[in-house]
Amino acid sequence: MRQADALPLTSEHRTLFLVQVKPYPLSGGVSLRNWQNINLLAQHGAVAIFSMAKGDSQPTSLPLKVDWQHFDLSAPSRPLWEKVQRRLWRLRSTGHARADWLYTQAAAEQLRRKIATYKPTLIIVEEIWLYRYLPILQQAGCPLILDNHNVEGDESRYQGVDAMTPQMLAKVRRIEENLIRAVDQVWLCSQTDVDCLQTLYPTGKTAAYVVPNGVNPDDYTPRDCLHAPVAEDLNTLIYLGRFSYYPNAEAASILINHIYPALQKNVGNCQLLLVGCDPTEEMLAAAQIDPHIIVTGAVEDVRPYLAQATMMVVPLQKGSGTRLKLLEAFAAKCPVISTGKGAEGLAVEDGKHLLLRDSSAAMVEAIQQLWQQPQIAQTLSEQAYERFLEYYSWSAIGQQIRHSLAQLSRS
Repeated sequence: MRQADALPLTSEHRTLFLVQVKPYPLSGGVSLRNWQNINLLAQHGAVAIFSMAKGDSQPTSLPLKVDWQHFDLSAPSRPLWEKVQRRLWRLRSTGHARADWLYTQAAAEQLRRKIATYKPTLIIVEEIWLYRYLPILQQAGCPLILDNHNVEGDESRYQGVDAMTPQMLAKVRRIEENLIRAVDQVWLCSQTDVDCLQTLYPTGKTAAYVVPNGVNPDDYTPRDCLHAPVAEDLNTLIYLGRFSYYPNAEAASILINHIYPALQKNVGNCQLLLVGCDPTEEMLAAAQIDPHIIVTGAVEDVRPYLAQATMMVVPLQKGSGTRLKLLEAFAAKCPVISTGKGAEGLAVEDGKHLLLRDSSAAMVEAIQQLWQQPQIAQTLSEQAYERFLEYYSWSAIGQQIRHSLAQLSRS
């Protein structure tokens, strides 16, 4: 753990977020979590954002008064020596293709100037892949927090097409451990992730805190204007995700090949919504064959689709972290059926807040039960909403952030 100046929790408090996606518009779990933390830190003082990603920014589109500076990683063209360094990342003990793509000297210089003019009293870094900017961040002389959306060294994250060689996994763990040791706090999505982190890196002395994923309940209040271009007279299953992520693609495949066909055979009168960017070829082909399988691709707002859904089904088999898709369903009062893996890390109970089923056949049976007994579905969704407000609303998460910041101020 590094020794930085104590955090002043005063009107002069200034937080700088370093993130690898645009903070707005919201486009998935990463941006949802970043936007949550940006809004909650804005309650403690001024907030600035330094983002880096492909494409231009539109700072005027932010529905929050913050200082946003964006670096477009697609332009200008990088110097030749940077391109050569990126190609040789395997030769460095802490080299990584993703981290090297995110790092450029031009962005580093802009970040250095930003820190010099903004003078942050706290810096929050999104995930480990921005670790190459650490020397610049340390020059600020203020506390550093790593917001670790996932434990990247957790081997169970890498399955199927995302499988990682032992050598690459060792390198990722080296990067993660080095960064954890260099910051003052680590924020993680669940106690499961905290336990995993402390098991992987038992000698680390950096404090780890649970700052759960959550959403703002006000954003999911039913509105008449919310409408998705799908049939309204069918029982509608929904799954949300970025489908270039293998666990989401696998879950979509299970829905297409096992759960949805069984429901069409047993019940009929249903449709499947697969909402999110980077749909697989299998998903697109299925949508071509069956008009009741709707693959949206990237959408500006998932809430109209949630409003149309009668149920969220989450047949996840792999992955880590906590699933914002479930929390969005809870906030929208949409009943949820999930595998245990899909609900991992959430403080929920089977039969009270959702139904947990670990096989396709059991999921089909549970879906049919809720369609036949809508009062049970309504009770589940109402109790899930109350649990969401208690643990995963912004007000609840704000209390946990205040606790972690108070610990920083005492260090």
